[in-house]
Amino acid sequence: MGSSCSSSQSMKDNVSVKSEDYAMEQKVSSQHTRAVTPTLARPVSSSTDDRSYDTESCLSEKGGGTNRQAARLPLSVKMGDNDGVSNTGDAGLAHMENSAPPDVKESPRKSRGAIPNLGHLPDLNKLSDVIRNLVMGNVVFVRPILKPRKICIYTCADLKDTIMERSALMEHVYPKLRLYCMEKGYELNIVDLHWGIPDEHINDHSFKELCLGHLTTQARDSHIVTVVFLNETFGNALLPRVIEGPDFDQAISAMELDTDRELFWKWYHWDENAQPPCYKLQPISTFIPNIKDSNSASLHQEAVQDWSNEVKKMMTLMRMVFNQEQKEKYLSTVMEQEIKQSVFMNQESAKHCLWICRKFTHFPSHNIPAQGKVYVAVEPESKKRLDILQSELKERLDEIRMLKFRVKWHNSGMNPEVPEHAQFVEDLCAQISPLLISIIDGIIEEDETKEELKTYLGIEKRLFHELMQQSLMCQFRYKNFQGRQEILTKIRRYLNNDSCVPLIMHGEVGCGKSSLIAKAMERCCEWLVDVPLVVRFVGLTPGSSTTEQVLRSIAEQCCALFGEHRAEAAKGVRHMSAFLMHVWSKACKLRPLVIMIDGIDQVKSYGSTSLEWVPSELPEHVKLIMTVRDDSPQMSLLQSIIEDRACFLKIPPLTIDEGYNKFEGILKQHHRSVNKEQRELVSKNIQDCPLPLYVEIVGRMACEWTGAESQLPLKPTLLEQIYIVFDDLERANGQVEVSHTLGYLTAAKHGLSDSEMIDILSCDEALLEKIFVHCTPPVRRCPSLVWVQISRQLQPFLMKTIVAGICLLTWRHESFRDAARVRYLGTPDQISMCCTALIDYFQSKWANGVKKPVPVYEAGVEEGKDRYVLDQPTKYRGSNMSKISVQSVFSRHNRRKLDELPYQVLQLRGRILEEFVLNFEWVYEKLCGSDTYQVLEDVSLALTNHSNNIELVLLKEVLELAAYALGYDGRQFYSQVCGRLSTLMCDPQNHETYPIIKKLYETAASAPVPCLLPLTVCLHEPFQDQNMKLGDGQVYFNALIRARQNPHYVITLSTERGEIAVWNIFTMSPVRTLTGITQPRKLKMIDDYRCLVLCGRELRIYNFDEGLFVMKLREVMNQKMPYFGLHDKDHVVALSRSRMYVNMMNLQNGDCVATFKVGEDRFLNSLMVSENGKICVCGDETQKPSALLVWDLELRKLMYDLRIPHHEFITRHAAITKEGHYVSCVCREVDEPAPNFIVVYDLQSGTLFKKWKPGVNIISIAISSAGSCVIVGLEDSKLMAYDLITGNPRWTLKGHTAPPTTIRLDNRGLQCLTYDSLGRDRSVRVWDIHSGNSLAVMTPDQAITACEISSDGKAVIMALEGRNEIVTFLLCHQSGVDGHASPKSYGNDTNRGKVFDLSQAG
Repeated sequence: MGSSCSSSQSMKDNVSVKSEDYAMEQKVSSQHTRAVTPTLARPVSSSTDDRSYDTESCLSEKGGGTNRQAARLPLSVKMGDNDGVSNTGDAGLAHMENSAPPDVKESPRKSRGAIPNLGHLPDLNKLSDVIRNLVMGNVVFVRPILKPRKICIYTCADLKDTIMERSALMEHVYPKLRLYCMEKGYELNIVDLHWGIPDEHINDHSFKELCLGHLTTQARDSHIVTVVFLNETFGNALLPRVIEGPDFDQAISAMELDTDRELFWKWYHWDENAQPPCYKLQPISTFIPNIKDSNSASLHQEAVQDWSNEVKKMMTLMRMVFNQEQKEKYLSTVMEQEIKQSVFMNQESAKHCLWICRKFTHFPSHNIPAQGKVYVAVEPESKKRLDILQSELKERLDEIRMLKFRVKWHNSGMNPEVPEHAQFVEDLCAQISPLLISIIDGIIEEDETKEELKTYLGIEKRLFHELMQQSLMCQFRYKNFQGRQEILTKIRRYLNNDSCVPLIMHGEVGCGKSSLIAKAMERCCEWLVDVPLVVRFVGLTPGSSTTEQVLRSIAEQCCALFGEHRAEAAKGVRHMSAFLMHVWSKACKLRPLVIMIDGIDQVKSYGSTSLEWVPSELPEHVKLIMTVRDDSPQMSLLQSIIEDRACFLKIPPLTIDEGYNKFEGILKQHHRSVNKEQRELVSKNIQDCPLPLYVEIVGRMACEWTGAESQLPLKPTLLEQIYIVFDDLERANGQVEVSHTLGYLTAAKHGLSDSEMIDILSCDEALLEKIFVHCTPPVRRCPSLVWVQISRQLQPFLMKTIVAGICLLTWRHESFRDAARVRYLGTPDQISMCCTALIDYFQSKWANGVKKPVPVYEAGVEEGKDRYVLDQPTKYRGSNMSKISVQSVFSRHNRRKLDELPYQVLQLRGRILEEFVLNFEWVYEKLCGSDTYQVLEDVSLALTNHSNNIELVLLKEVLELAAYALGYDGRQFYSQVCGRLSTLMCDPQNHETYPIIKKLYETAASAPVPCLLPLTVCLHEPFQDQNMKLGDGQVYFNALIRARQNPHYVITLSTERGEIAVWNIFTMSPVRTLTGITQPRKLKMIDDYRCLVLCGRELRIYNFDEGLFVMKLREVMNQKMPYFGLHDKDHVVALSRSRMYVNMMNLQNGDCVATFKVGEDRFLNSLMVSENGKICVCGDETQKPSALLVWDLELRKLMYDLRIPHHEFITRHAAITKEGHYVSCVCREVDEPAPNFIVVYDLQSGTLFKKWKPGVNIISIAISSAGSCVIVGLEDSKLMAYDLITGNPRWTLKGHTAPPTTIRLDNRGLQCLTYDSLGRDRSVRVWDIHSGNSLAVMTPDQAITACEISSDGKAVIMALEGRNEIVTFLLCHQSGVDGHASPKSYGNDTNRGKVFDLSQAG
């Protein structure tokens, strides 16, 4: 490449340098030796057409394509032997959460040690272990703490006993509960695998395994609520699917008749591939083919009867020949097993269980009718086991969890036409609903408590969720990796050499690129010591599906690593290159950087496909590895960017040994094997298609082989083998069922949740006709079993991703997605059917009691049936179903609808411009409820059909500029539009050029929702360089202070420049400026014109109106604690220099007129004065426990010496009401590590008035008499308000992404402003104190150096970094900024705008 970068130190010098050695880096580095790596033979390549380039120079110890000697990354000497191909498990995100890699479990370390603290970079040791491991990319040490917001009601019931009751719950209880949960942000998934099916005899006898397996999956992914319908029967036992060899042989030998043995040998065949070998029950259709006949009801019924007879014979024989232990092992019912697994596992599960028990009166116990045998256990042994099961339920469940009913028997069984039965069902619904709500509320409350314990400090939640899912996927992919040592060695050499270009690993589809990246990440945790690692699997989450999203999240992680604010990471692709180079250039020898991006070719088409951000030359100490498909356009683009072909590493196919080892690994996981003939055939096919994904598919299929197969379903290509998977799925579950289900799954933008899939299938008449051909349940909904069967069989090839707390299922591999798209969405009719169904669902076409027609072919008419699908409004409104909800009225956006609906409409109709993209009410709601980048994706989709639409281009530019602010809170949309388009819209010519955007601007300027509108240009404007800084980066103002009486003026204080100024908040211009003031640190207004200023350690009085220095007070302040407050317009009280007493000084002559002293050697550490100047409160740090000292300044005497045994006051977090009636202070227990808490004293009586413990440390506090509340900012970034009258928590507010260190009340005490003065959260929020409503939020492009709310609460004034003028935002609603009041004049009008130099004064 010809570059000539240089560095004084090679990365090889840093080999095996540990974190504790960094303090003596220069001395230690030379003592370490270079890691020894094997010499690789040069790969053979006949041409560049097959992209198998010479990688030896790029991957050698010296590197290639450059002469620079870059600082090498610190590597560990140890290189393990267990590197290789991934053997992925059989679950998605949930499986990753429950299955940490084996080497992780063996590791004695919970996390990495201390990271070197570099003065110019963030100290990552301040982060919690969880966050630090995520940010550093220590994937080995990441633990799964991310769980979906999902609750599953799992029903344990007999197939036929309680159909009426369970159907009634589906109609009258579950729909309301689902809506209730969704309003709280939770998915409620109703699972009843015993409902809606003709019988439990699935053709392959997998019903029990399906039920118990799905129960395990749901318990891992969600909170399980078990509803048990256990009456006087628990159903019939099913034939065991497998019988161990010794048990089967014993049973056969115990049979007397040859016909009995022949019957068993007919249905149970030897499975030699099982480990250990066993006898396996053959599919029903093997000998009774009509069992799958969906055309002839008579043939099917005859087949069912034939199978029933066979089952009865074999069950009778098993009860005769099996001993008691074998009966327990093989003949327990599904319901028994479900109850044991879901209820008896632990005490916690019993708390989330309800037992409904119905007993008949007037039941003919001696001569039981045939209909009655459905409802009672007849066999003595079954009765005995039922009694045992019920007794154990009674022991484990509280009385309130058991609902018992006595119902009169009717000869027709349970019948809704019988009044007693109908009343019973009504009573059941009425009683069970509040109990389920109570359990759900408890789960949510407990979940939120746990959520509060999770720390997100240091990074935003969006990045936290992304990093967690990326890390868990990395663990999942590398945990069974084996082989491929040569590729890993080349990767390590690249990391350890002086190459300054990216490494591009390329190969064909399914060659194992993702698993290789995952394994490289895992090994890097061993190779590299304290080196930040960044990994992204493209397409894993919505936040990694487009180029924009991938680069944003990478940039955000790098910002956390290298000290840039995350707001800088929100840029368009064309501006991202410069920013990435800027932040990557901060990498240094002690904090280098490794970035790995898997599947850069898999970015979605509704985002940018540009690779202009990829540098042809990387900064020092930075390594970039990307994977790409051989035949992708991105591969060609990368070749044009990176000229050095040595940096393209071809991923070779698996060797025969590697492929077969992977195959055997899959079999071993499932306790299976293959015989010699099968092994030879598999080896031959692996040789023909040596791709890891192909091997995985074959391995999964081989787990079903028994060794008796005459022909194996093996194909020579990956695509053909995927189609074999689909063929098997259709054969087992039905072609219509599979094609429609997978069509919906593939058509969805981000995937579908379990409950969404069941809802959509419930509205699919073609599918329901197939399912209900032999059985029609009372409620026309798709049985849960349909989706569970299909998803269970596809489990190895699906993955779970969490979007806004909802767990979605989608394809794990692009190869499967592409194959499914061709097969199930390959025709216009298929696309139309699937997209229409999804659109109907998200538009609530069949929700809210709307009945969907059911064709009745015999009568030629249609009958409407309610499908009880979940309503899909844009916003869910809060309900009053919960008795414990703190806030009864609230709204929550429906992100699933906001994300999916425009995408589906575009696929179906090809146009979303008017309905969504230029429908700014929709855009506003989507920004509030989803993500800025999802809106940008809609704009990009619209641009594909309207590429010349300049208004779309302008809208996209505005959204990109405001991406961070709108991602922080979408309610800023109108504020951001006004702030960024004001200059553009000032030109009348642009009104004609952008008529739609002009209307948007006019709408925004009238503030249709409460928002903060700027009075001047203060934000980046369209078509400028997004990397351009606003201002010069200096801090011009350290503080903003309100004028004492006039609400239209504020005072700024600039310590460095020695300047104080009075500003008109509407014109944002100074009306008086005083310069030449020595070190102004603090300022208090005596009246509207005079101020008391702390200059160094002196208190000075200045007159703003005349621009005069008035006088200097005689007493000198304490250097570290220069506290003072105004008693009245003529007196000030201040902490003395020694901090042993308080001085009261006269402001007319500067003399000390009184001294307040408590006693000898008592040091004060704080001072507060009420706004009316009557009460002074000081903290005493000497006394143990520490005291609060309260003085009456009018009487000039000590009123109270307040203290709490074994506690100390944190007086820097204290507040006093205006009239001095109450003082609130943060307090903590001296010898306990518990979080601090709040105490409020009534200063009229000197008694402890209130005490509140939020459970989280308090970092800011304010008190309002007018609002009758105490407001606190918490360490977990929340705000809480406590009612001074009732003592109860009034509200808890979320929104800040960092602890709000500053709370400012307006003079009325009705509104408050909160922000983080440390700049971690750049946003300002204004709240209504009474309601707790967020009135407005504003996120400027620059850091806030000072902020204040006007005394009337109508404006927010900010001082921004790099700006030498204040910026005012007016709080507007239904009116624009032109409607503000005319500002009052300030003092002598002839002095307006004057600058007074007071450098020689005083």
